[in-house]
Amino acid sequence: MTKLHVRQVEAFRAVVTLRSMTRAAEFLGISQPAVSRLISDFQDQVGFRLFRRSRTSAEPTPDALLLFEQVDKLFNGLEELGHYIGAINNTQVGRLTVAATNSHASGFLPQMLSDFKREHPGVSISYHIQAHEQVIDWVASGRADAGFVIQPVAKSDLTSVVLGSADAHCVMPADHPLARKSILELKDFVGVPFVSFPRGTALRFLIDGLFDRAGIDRNLHIEATSHHAVCSFVAYGMGVGLVNPFAPLDVSGNPLVSRPVKPSVTLDVQMIANESALSITADMFRAYVLREAPQRLGERLSARSHSAISPRTKRQSV
Repeated sequence: MTKLHVRQVEAFRAVVTLRSMTRAAEFLGISQPAVSRLISDFQDQVGFRLFRRSRTSAEPTPDALLLFEQVDKLFNGLEELGHYIGAINNTQVGRLTVAATNSHASGFLPQMLSDFKREHPGVSISYHIQAHEQVIDWVASGRADAGFVIQPVAKSDLTSVVLGSADAHCVMPADHPLARKSILELKDFVGVPFVSFPRGTALRFLIDGLFDRAGIDRNLHIEATSHHAVCSFVAYGMGVGLVNPFAPLDVSGNPLVSRPVKPSVTLDVQMIANESALSITADMFRAYVLREAPQRLGERLSARSHSAISPRTKRQSV
C-alpha cells in the first residue's frame, strides 16, 4: 500500500463522524467534490469499500468503522501531542539538570530549586554535586543545563554570570579564642591550626597567595576537598578555615561562627550555562536565577554578618 496522506485521513474521519460528504466539506473548509476525491483516493489505497452513499448521507461500512477506531486514536494522540507542546512552551513539563560544587550543596541553591519546582511542578529536577572541573565539563557537554561554582571558569564557549561576590570568611567553633574578635587580621593566624583545601585547587592557590604576600606562615593541620568537609573538621576542633561566606555553617551538629578577615580573597558565586543549547525549561530557570539569586545571596550575607558577633563577644572584641 502506498503512503497515506493526512488530508485523506482527515476527510475520512470527518465523513464517518458527520455521515455526510457535504457536512464534512463544510467542516474542513473545502468543496464537496474535493472531499469525494479524497475519499475515493483513500478507498483505492486501503483496498476496501468505505461508504455506502445515498443522496443525503454516507454510511460507513463495517470495515470503515473498524478502521475509524484506529484513526480516531491517531487524532486523539495528535491532540494530546498538541497539549504537550503547549505544556513544554509554558514550562508545565520539562527536565532540568543542575550541577554545583560542594559549597552550594546546601543553602540558597536547593532553596531556589525547591521554589522553582513549586512554581513548575511538572518539571523534573536533577541536582548533582561535583568537583569544580566536573561541573564545567557537565555544562559544556550538555549533561547539565546550568552549573554553579565559586572559582574562575576558563571555557570561552560557556556564559558565566556573577550572582554575588564577597570575601571569604574564617570559620571556627563558637568558643575558639579568635571568636572574640569582630574582624581578623592575617597575623592572627600565626600558629593557629588551619584546615585548608587541597593543593592544586584554585581556592587553595588564592588563599596561599594571600598569606604568602603577607609573609604569614600557617600551621596547615589538615586538608579537605570541600566546603562541607572543611567546616566539619573545624567543628570537630581541627582548627580554623577560610570558606565561602554564602554557604551554611550548620554541619556536624556543632555550632560554628564566622568572622571577616581583612584582607581576604574575594569569592564569586557564578552561574554557568551554554546559552546556545538551553531548553525552554533551562532558559526559564536561568532567568529565574538571575532575577532571584542576587537578593537571596545578599540576604544570606547580611544574616551571616548580623549573627556573627553576639553581644557577649562584641564586648570582648579586641
